[in-house]
Amino acid sequence: LIDTPGHIDFTVEVERAVRVLDGAVLIVDAVAGAQAQTETVWRQARRHGVPAVAFVNKMDREGADWESAASSLATRLQLRPLRLQLPLYEPAGTADGAQHFVGAVDLVSGVAMRWRPRGAQLGTGSRSEVCDLELTAAAAAACEAVTCAGLPLLQAEGEAAVCEAAEEARAALVEEVAELDPDGEVADLFLAEEAVPAAALAAAIRQLALCSAAVPTLCGASLRGVGVEPLLDAVAAYLPSAEERPAPLLSPAGGGGGE
Repeated sequence: LIDTPGHIDFTVEVERAVRVLDGAVLIVDAVAGAQAQTETVWRQARRHGVPAVAFVNKMDREGADWESAASSLATRLQLRPLRLQLPLYEPAGTADGAQHFVGAVDLVSGVAMRWRPRGAQLGTGSRSEVCDLELTAAAAAACEAVTCAGLPLLQAEGEAAVCEAAEEARAALVEEVAELDPDGEVADLFLAEEAVPAAALAAAIRQLALCSAAVPTLCGASLRGVGVEPLLDAVAAYLPSAEERPAPLLSPAGGGGGE
């Protein structure tokens, strides 16, 4: 695990690190979106053919915008973000009607995850609710029930609106995957207007990520511990293992290349 600094002063060090990576997690600010130095680091990753997933962080900050931050990946980095989640918000209980970020819906599996703080300090959040949204119609048939060890399957108030938004977002995700892989199973099911199982959708997303045709994109607030577990799951599910990546080529002093 290598944490590459994003500051311009460390461009050379990042270049040296990127060339030996099996996969990368591209982290962007939910308020600012992709920045100039993000473009530099992304070009380095592209030059070495490193597959990646993206993480829109700091979703709990004022002014955070999931759609704008994800779209900045496309406009500034010229990549294809696949939005795998839908952010969840709850009323903050203030007079201005503000809402705060509490979790996300996994659009692949159709499961809503909410984090509750264990204490007053930051970074102590725990994923205490995992809710099967029971998406209707085709989406319901496609999404398999997913639970986490020791976590109950719960129903939350006001899920009807969340389910509707999640259905629309999942349909958009399926259509985008079908467009990027027109000869795959997801495209066949999409054109036949049949339900797309979670396993088939995840497999297609993995193939698109491995060939750098798209970048699976997730959201969270890492300082509060929100959304970190799904990000780690995405790294395991969509990025290659060391055995799937070619060994880095070394250039010994004196000329010539070797492995």
